[in-house]
Amino acid sequence: MSAGCFCLSVLLGTLVPLAFGQQTKPQPKSAATVSGVFTGRSGKPLAKAKLFLGQVVGDQEVLYARIKMPATLPSAVCDDQGRFQFKDVTTGEYTIVYQPAGASDLLPTEIGIKSFLAVTRSLAPALRGIEFGATEALPERAWGPSFTLLKGHTFFLEGQSMKIWNATIRRGQLGPCMEIRRGVIWLRRLEDKGQIKFEAWSY
Repeated sequence: MSAGCFCLSVLLGTLVPLAFGQQTKPQPKSAATVSGVFTGRSGKPLAKAKLFLGQVVGDQEVLYARIKMPATLPSAVCDDQGRFQFKDVTTGEYTIVYQPAGASDLLPTEIGIKSFLAVTRSLAPALRGIEFGATEALPERAWGPSFTLLKGHTFFLEGQSMKIWNATIRRGQLGPCMEIRRGVIWLRRLEDKGQIKFEAWSY
């Protein structure tokens, strides 16, 4: 091997590991600021409501899905017009868990949501493929041992059974509350300088 070839081999042997090392270096996660407004479906702002970001773990279509509520996730308090802002958010997909003004600040570290996908006996078993409760407000009702569907929720009729379709759902008597849309937990991808219009179905 000539001296020139030997030097080239040494140089390539040095550069290749460096190149691979640069490719595997983890990229820093971006911190985002996300703003929005929180109102009831009536349009009334939910002043002083406390909002907390939660992460849905696993596919929400799977029965064992749950919401994780790490203390490190940002939270926000709405002003009198329902405006809020989350700061230092890692870009990604989140749900919002909230407490209306005056409610407890205590939150569980995890909320199981598999019961949100459960079905119950239909109120109109002769009907199928219809949103029930859209024209007449259904009263508050318990949903399993842990949750309450607040007034005005709707169901999707499937013959002999029905499932939650649109609702504000409260955990226990003290909360927190979550929003269900078209049968699944509310989810949005949050990006830097993004805007959210968040609505409470039952307010």
